[in-house]
Amino acid sequence: MAKKIVFHPYALYKMEKRKISKAGVEETMKEPYSIAEAKFGRKIAQRIYGSYLLRVVFEEYEGHYLVITAYPARAERYLRR
Repeated sequence: MAKKIVFHPYALYKMEKRKISKAGVEETMKEPYSIAEAKFGRKIAQRIYGSYLLRVVFEEYEGHYLVITAYPARAERYLRR
């Protein structure tokens, strides 16, 4: 069984401000282009959407993923060719 994706209130706030959909974040979590290590034991799931890269910062727990925030970025800034 796949882990549940839970959204922190801060993530929902930032997603609304940045016009990022829950569906886009869930798709990035389920089928990421890559996963990078982040500070404090967190991870960043990344997926390309058109001309930008969606980055989702999350924490992994036994039964679920907790989404901390999500933001768009220029793909060339984070992806190596």
